[in-house]
Amino acid sequence: MSSESLLQFSTKRAYAATFAATLAIRCVGMITGVLSARLLGPTGRGELAVIIFLPVLLIPIVAIELPRSIAYSVSKREESSAELVATSFWLAIALGVIQAVILMAALPFFLSPNNLYLLGPARWFAIYLPAANLTLFLTGIDQGKGAMGRFALFQALPGAIYLLAVVAACWMGALSPARFAFGVLVGMAITAAVRVMLDWQSIVHAKPRWSIASRLLRRGMTFYVPAVAGFVLMRSDTFLLVRMTTAEAIGFYAVAQAIATGQIGAVLPFVQVGFAAVAREMEREKALQTLAHHFRLAQFAVLGIGVAAAALTPWAIPLLFGTKFSEATTAAYLLIVASIFWGLGQVLEQGLRAAGYPRPGIASNLVGLMVLFGVGIPACMRFGINGMAASLAVAQCINLVTLVAFCVVKLGMALRLFWAFEPGMVREVAGSVRFRVDTVSS
Repeated sequence: MSSESLLQFSTKRAYAATFAATLAIRCVGMITGVLSARLLGPTGRGELAVIIFLPVLLIPIVAIELPRSIAYSVSKREESSAELVATSFWLAIALGVIQAVILMAALPFFLSPNNLYLLGPARWFAIYLPAANLTLFLTGIDQGKGAMGRFALFQALPGAIYLLAVVAACWMGALSPARFAFGVLVGMAITAAVRVMLDWQSIVHAKPRWSIASRLLRRGMTFYVPAVAGFVLMRSDTFLLVRMTTAEAIGFYAVAQAIATGQIGAVLPFVQVGFAAVAREMEREKALQTLAHHFRLAQFAVLGIGVAAAALTPWAIPLLFGTKFSEATTAAYLLIVASIFWGLGQVLEQGLRAAGYPRPGIASNLVGLMVLFGVGIPACMRFGINGMAASLAVAQCINLVTLVAFCVVKLGMALRLFWAFEPGMVREVAGSVRFRVDTVSS
C-alpha cells in the first residue's frame, strides 16, 4: 500500500468528527427509543426487541475484531490497497452469510414458545449481519487511512436512516414491530451499499487473496481475546449479583448501572482516534509517545464526564426512575468510579494493541477478574450491591494499573507520560475545545 493512500492525520479534526458522530448516535438512539416505545406500546416494543436482539447483540462478537485488524493493516501499509479492499469485502460477505444462516437455524431454539410467532421476521432480520459486517470492515479501511470524517459519518448513518424510516412509517400509518425492524435493517443495508460504492472499482477489478484474509483473521483473533476478557470483566458483576442477591437488589443495581454507563460514549472517540493515530506510526518510540499523548487527552473527558455524572446522580435517580430507587445512589457513585477506570483502561489497552502489544490486555483483565471474584463475593455478602460496585471499581483500577505498569516496566516509558494535568497539556486541551466549538458553530 503506497504512502499516498494514507491521509494527513489531524487529531483535532478526528476528535471533532468522532465526538459529533457519537453525539448524533446518542441523540438519534434516544429519539427512536422513545418513538418506538410510545408508538408500539409495551407489547410491540417487546416484540421489536425480540426480532432485532440477537443480530444486534452478536455484531461485536462475531466481527472478531476484524475491523480493527483491517485498520491496523492499512495503517502499516502491509498490503496492496485494492487487494485489501477486495479481500475485506468478500470476507465480510462470507462471514456474514455463514453467521446469518447459523442464526436462522438457531432461532427456533432461542425463542421461547410464547415468541415463536416472531420467528419469520426474526429470521429475515438476520440479513443485518452481512450488512453490518460490510459497513464495519470497509470503515476499518477508513480508520486505518486516517479518514476519520468518513469513518464517523458511516458510524452515524444507520441510525439516521432508521429515524427517517420511523417517521415515514408514522406518516403512512404503518406501525408494527416488523416494520420498525425493517427500518433498522434498511438503515444498515443502505449504509453498507453506499460504503461499498465508494470502493466499487477496487472490489470489481482486484482479486481477493487468501493470504491477506488469513493474516487479517489471525491478527483479529489476537485483538479479540483481550476484547472478550474486557467484556467478561465488565459484565461479571451482574452475573454474580444474579446468583447472590434478590430481584429487588438487582433492580437497584440496574438503575445505578444506567447512571454510570452514560459516560461510555465519551470514551469511544478516544478509542477510535487513538487506535488510528498509534497504528499509523512506523517507529516504536513515536507509537508509544502517541499512545501516551492520547491517553492523557482522554483523562480530561473521562474524568470530566464522571464528575458531572456524580454531581447529577442525586437528582437524576429520583427524577428519571422515582424516589423508590434512591437506595441505588451509593452504588451509582461507585460504578461511576469503575467506569472512569474502565474508560481509561480501554484507551490504553486499544493503544497498546495498535502499537503491537495485544497480550497485556489479556493479563490485566484476568487480574481484574480475579480481584472481582475474590473481593466481590465476600463484599456482596457483607455490603450488598454497594460491596459489588466497590469491588468492580477496585478491579477496574487494578486493570488500569497493570497496563500502566507494563508500559513503565516492560516498555521503558516514563511514569509522568501518563499524567495529564500539567500546564502544556491543559493548554492543548483548551485549544482543542475551542476548535470543536468553532467547528460546530460554523
